[in-house]
Amino acid sequence: MSDLIERLNQTLSEYGVEVRFSRRANQDFKSYGKGEKINILAMLTLQAKKGPLLKPDGNGTPLHKELAGFAKIKHKDLSLRIVYRPRQNNGRVIMEVIAIGPRDKDEVYRMAVRRLIEFFGEMDK
Repeated sequence: MSDLIERLNQTLSEYGVEVRFSRRANQDFKSYGKGEKINILAMLTLQAKKGPLLKPDGNGTPLHKELAGFAKIKHKDLSLRIVYRPRQNNGRVIMEVIAIGPRDKDEVYRMAVRRLIEFFGEMDK
């Protein structure tokens, strides 16, 4: 895990939130430049502070169909989307990121659907 993600989790620990990236989401993250990585971490931080659980229990925007149980994070000025699954675990919330990608024609959501089986095998251990 990168130092940036470790620092993110240190910051979020006071909110009772931890972010975990699936292997493929970590590859997505690594593919971005430093400025974009900082934007991604800022988006995750803001969502964690606002409440990562799905509405109405939190502020997470729920997805539907194959991605039911997942939420999206988007920033209107950035052409990025993040798809994550919020899970409660011993009083903490884990934000499990499945995909980070472009806003372009729902591509990030298609990426997430293609990764579901691998994601569940990895995260539900």
